[in-house]
Amino acid sequence: MATGAGIAGGVGRYRPGDSREALIPPCNKDRTMKILLLSGSFRKHSYSLALLGVVAESLAEHRCELPDLDQLPLYNEDRSGDHRPESVRQFQQQVDDCDAMVVCSPEYNHSIPAVLKNAIDWASRPAFHSPLKDKPVTLITQAPSLVGGARAQAHLKLVFDSTLSRLHPCHEMMIADVKAKFDEHGQLADDHTRKRLARHLEDFMGFVDGLAKSQPVS
Repeated sequence: MATGAGIAGGVGRYRPGDSREALIPPCNKDRTMKILLLSGSFRKHSYSLALLGVVAESLAEHRCELPDLDQLPLYNEDRSGDHRPESVRQFQQQVDDCDAMVVCSPEYNHSIPAVLKNAIDWASRPAFHSPLKDKPVTLITQAPSLVGGARAQAHLKLVFDSTLSRLHPCHEMMIADVKAKFDEHGQLADDHTRKRLARHLEDFMGFVDGLAKSQPVS
């Protein structure tokens, strides 16, 4: 899936190890919001990608997009602004155009994976006036440990606070022992996790809608 491609077609059938195109759900003509899905992992058997597939399935009435963050170059201020690469320009435009963002990430070495932090760094420019300013963001972390990526979630909150984004005020969505939540076919088989995700997303969309309604009418 090229950077900028939308998620559209068989999202519920996505399994870790499938091609990213398996995340594409059927088009919905009654889209009301554009939701950007950011993954902290792009390995073949990524649980973050699989969980974002479930997210896209749950938000089927909206237009979801999954950028290929692993195609972005490493952040270099000398290449920002008018000198930024085309892949960066496209990603920044996606962030600017979306109504909200759902971030799903593992925890690497008690922190944020480099691929995700790099993307946030690119999107955070120009500082204090970037596409991330006032952008609604919700966080989902997952890990094989019993803390479910709590430290990565805490670090992500610090980062998105610095970008002046609108963090979803909620009980943290952390998925512990993530491997046990999937069956042998790579499907999310844990009903409790599915229900938690559904509640989390319903609350987030209410948060996004509330922010939109509170904006002054021009």
